[in-house]
Amino acid sequence: MTNRLDSSTALKIGLWLVPVLFGLGAIYQTMIGSSADVVKVAADIEQHAALESHPVTGARLEIIVTEQRALREDVAEQAISIAAICQATGASCR
Repeated sequence: MTNRLDSSTALKIGLWLVPVLFGLGAIYQTMIGSSADVVKVAADIEQHAALESHPVTGARLEIIVTEQRALREDVAEQAISIAAICQATGASCR
């Protein structure tokens, strides 16, 4: 028995190694590309988190808060009116 590879064994090894090496290269490239993307996205998120709200969004929030305050005042006035009506009529209001 010789230690020398014959051509069919070398061909089998070569045919097996080619897809394995290409697959490993693809996995390596995917991992490197993904880690670079993760770093970029993390940097973008940090920049976005550091920003104050968008001016238009801030204005809309102020309008919403103002309208909610007015609505709360209206509801409180209505609750007082309903309580007064219930007390005056002697009704059992809930």
